[in-house]
Amino acid sequence: MENKESSNSINEDQDKLTRKFLKIKNVKVFSNGYNLRLKENDIILGLDGEYFNSSHDDLKKALDENEEEKILTMFRDGICFNITTKSSLGVTSEEIDENQIKDFSNNDIKSFFEKDKSYKQFEVYKNFRKNGYILDLEFSILASIAPPLWMLYNRLWMYLSFTIIFFVIVFLVSPWLFFISWVLKSWYYGLNQINVLRNYYNYKDYRLFLVLTCLDEEEAQIISRKLDPKIDFDYSYLEPPVRDEDSLSTL
Repeated sequence: MENKESSNSINEDQDKLTRKFLKIKNVKVFSNGYNLRLKENDIILGLDGEYFNSSHDDLKKALDENEEEKILTMFRDGICFNITTKSSLGVTSEEIDENQIKDFSNNDIKSFFEKDKSYKQFEVYKNFRKNGYILDLEFSILASIAPPLWMLYNRLWMYLSFTIIFFVIVFLVSPWLFFISWVLKSWYYGLNQINVLRNYYNYKDYRLFLVLTCLDEEEAQIISRKLDPKIDFDYSYLEPPVRDEDSLSTL
């Protein structure tokens, strides 16, 4: 019995050593993977909380099987993070052995994604000064009820000032016109709030850096900091990053 158990454990160890993963070789422009900000040499570790050790064709088939959201666990520069997709990525990939992956620590994939927890999607933007912004892709009911309060919450100062001026003028003209304008504004921002936020920060020279699936904004900030140690956020959950000028001042 002991010999049998020891042989089973040896086989399991060998299986672990011979696991293969998919390494992205090329990301097609304007593909799903491009929109998710995947990069060459990113490694696909898992699908829906389980290690994925099959071929590229099997992955494409699994992702295109239905229109349900699937969670992929990615590995980049020693960091694991999750993304959400409803279809194939539009990338080319190759199979590599686990021992070819630099800085891979062989952690349990379930520590990065747990099926019984509620995850949300985030987009991470940053500008050339490494200032970051986290966009929660979950729709807010506030935008459909009180657009000025939604603008205040998201610090859309330019939109807020123009909206208040517009509402004041309309109210002075006619309270009924004010009511109709409020309903139309609420309808518009309720439907287009994510695109409004994207356009606002693009206008302010923020560019999309990462697309993440996380438990909360704090986790999104932590992963962003790991992938870019110099990124900083307003209302940050993290310590200020060490910038080049900071390191020079301590010399």
